[in-house]
Amino acid sequence: MPKICRSLFIVLSLVMLCAATALAKEKPRSIEAASDFDFAKTKAYMREMETRPDFPVSMVLANDYVYSLLAMEDNIDADRQNAVIACIESLQQKNGGFVADKANKNASILYTDFALETLGLLNATNAVDAGKVKSFVASLKNPDGGFGFSQEKRGSSLATTYYAVRVLKTVGGLDLVDKAKTAEYVKGFDKKAGGFGPVKGVGVADAQSTYMAAYVLNALGMLDDTTRKNAVRFLKTTPYAGNKSKEQPDLDELLYAIRALKELKAAEMIDRKLANAFMQKLYVKANGGFGPLEGYGSTPDSTTTGLRILAGIGKLKAPAPDY
Repeated sequence: MPKICRSLFIVLSLVMLCAATALAKEKPRSIEAASDFDFAKTKAYMREMETRPDFPVSMVLANDYVYSLLAMEDNIDADRQNAVIACIESLQQKNGGFVADKANKNASILYTDFALETLGLLNATNAVDAGKVKSFVASLKNPDGGFGFSQEKRGSSLATTYYAVRVLKTVGGLDLVDKAKTAEYVKGFDKKAGGFGPVKGVGVADAQSTYMAAYVLNALGMLDDTTRKNAVRFLKTTPYAGNKSKEQPDLDELLYAIRALKELKAAEMIDRKLANAFMQKLYVKANGGFGPLEGYGSTPDSTTTGLRILAGIGKLKAPAPDY
């Protein structure tokens, strides 16, 4: 190689080496720069509810607000944290359960779960009486091993049993559960083709029911390998685990499929490209929110679900273990 060419080659190599070293030392990009979404707009969209005189309005909106801002690594100042906590405290009823808003009086396991998750995100679970929460959940326990929705609607379901176990796990009350009987009740929702459905016997499996069943069985230490493999087998047939079917993704089912695969120790099966592409379709550029369906306007609830999905695929940092 001629001297001049060799010298030029050496110089170029040194330049490339320096550039590579500089890139290696470069700090991680902010979530705004690293993402396909304008999270600055999304933050502003979620913060619009701060302008309401009755902020945070309701249990659901309080949960949406707290999870979304923390997922986007946005700071919630002390005054607004206190407002959220005070709102939740005011929604706890004498029987220990929680209601959706001030207009309601019948506590349910659903809103009790929302309350405990929101307080947990703020590291403020001790703001409410955990003993009363345990008593409320215990009052919903049924002889079949399941739990009801409320003291007025006592019938067991897979979903209400899931919420009950999740709440009891949060407040250290799993000793109130008859583990064998509850596990037997939950396993009654499994399907021959694999996975779990919302009703026993008839019907087909879905991602939400499969996640809820897997969570309960795991929490109670009752998830056997056969049940796990059957659930994973079902999830493989859905588009959320890379199956190239014509089935269109669904926002909620996508979230629950991601959760289910993680709960079943099969997170490597999550189709992250599909999830990210689907969220791009639901993203509303005008305000930074996400709609429930493609072409629909954004809502706080569907935006929060979208952010939970993005956290589930590593686009955002989940502010707490994603249930």
